[in-house]
Amino acid sequence: MILLTGATGRVGSSAAKALSRAGVRFRALVRDPDKVAFDSDGVEVVQGDLNDPAIVEQALQGISRALIVMGNHPDQSQLERQFASLAADAGVSHLVKVSSMEAAPDATATLPKNHYDTEQYITELGVDWTFLRPNYYMQNMLMYAGAIARTNSFALPLGTAKTAMIDARDVGEVAAVVLTGEGHAGQAYRLTGPTMMDFHEVALRMGAVLERSVSYVAQSPEAFREVLGQFIQSAWQLDAVCELFAEIAAGSLEEQNSTTADLLGRPALDLESFTRQFAGAFQPAD
Repeated sequence: MILLTGATGRVGSSAAKALSRAGVRFRALVRDPDKVAFDSDGVEVVQGDLNDPAIVEQALQGISRALIVMGNHPDQSQLERQFASLAADAGVSHLVKVSSMEAAPDATATLPKNHYDTEQYITELGVDWTFLRPNYYMQNMLMYAGAIARTNSFALPLGTAKTAMIDARDVGEVAAVVLTGEGHAGQAYRLTGPTMMDFHEVALRMGAVLERSVSYVAQSPEAFREVLGQFIQSAWQLDAVCELFAEIAAGSLEEQNSTTADLLGRPALDLESFTRQFAGAFQPAD
């Protein structure tokens, strides 16, 4: 039996849908069952979260493989490690963790450093493991859908840095492949989309799909922090996100490979397809 955490989020819900399509039975640990967006017929839904060890232990009963995916949070590292330890104690044989492409021994930014340290913790538990290290999510562009709809532009503090943006749904599908297949133990998969591009090209490609000109404004880190501070109340998270974007601006995500396509047996979704599927979010209000 497979256990999914984060099954109502972008990556976890995609993994859940992929497992459902394949007819694979699984269990999902979710805080709010009303947010389940996949076909829950035949799925065991356990209500609770990683903060409650008793619920986690209950969810882990009879589980052989588990997906660890959690949003950025001050307690993320502690909660993921607690889950991993409880999973190992419960006899789980394979843990799949969604990490970060920037996770590395020399990581200094809080978020990728936490991911790497948690990876190392998992490797010492004596269970099989697979780490998924994705590039920049295309879904991040949805945070700027309002700006694109109103002004045909979006601003980020990334200068001319390039990324090989990946659709979060592809990461979820890769997770499903790893959770149900063999030969993935001990692998740290670096997952990218199909095209390396800077954000001027991102704007150009999105505009071509939306059939209007879209522009990218290279924002200063100070301006980015000021805007972000209007939406993020946690000082820890604000610092962590700004620190992460500074590393991206310095080139930390300038990598493109075929791993996603190789694992899925199809091309990774491209930005044009993503924009087309979410075009309504980027359109001006009538």
